[in-house]
Amino acid sequence: MDPNSIADVLRRDIEARLLPPDTALRQESLAERFGVSRQPVRQALDRLLAEGLVVRRSDRSLAVAGLSAGESQELAALRILVEGEALRLSLLRLEPRDLRRAARLAEDLAEEENPAAIEELDVAFHAALYGACGNARMLRLIDSLRREGRRSYAMQPPGSAFRAAMAQQHEAILAACRAGDAAAAVRALAAHLRAAADPQPGETS
Repeated sequence: MDPNSIADVLRRDIEARLLPPDTALRQESLAERFGVSRQPVRQALDRLLAEGLVVRRSDRSLAVAGLSAGESQELAALRILVEGEALRLSLLRLEPRDLRRAARLAEDLAEEENPAAIEELDVAFHAALYGACGNARMLRLIDSLRREGRRSYAMQPPGSAFRAAMAQQHEAILAACRAGDAAAAVRALAAHLRAAADPQPGETS
């Protein structure tokens, strides 16, 4: 495997919490896992280090990055600013088909059980609402901030109270978008991002 492919696999594992925060990433073990020498593994880890998904410890070893509660809230505040502006701009250009696509994705997301698929569906849901903003650089920044946050609620089962709350928040965003109410849509998005920043284990209903 080449470094890009290795980085893609590790990125998905990190974002799906198959490699939780603080997991040590040893080049020897990863080289054995992927059946390659240490060089492509080292290059893949350098990519993830640059993305902020991996951190270098004081002993020079590498580990999966984690966010403290304070850092998570800081990231949520930044995402609210950037994603709120993207949504506001996008609402000026959204077509009915964009809203229909977002609604279908929200329905699929509420029922999905696979963590990797949950991540993909959630990314697609938000992209359907932001995609018309007309600012490619802003969309790249949103993607980068999302990767740094690594959506831990993807590990919550469909029947959990937390997943139910996420579904309701998505519906609130959609309802405001359908009504063309930019202020309400941005408020609903902000509430969603604040809640998603600190998912709590939920009891299944």
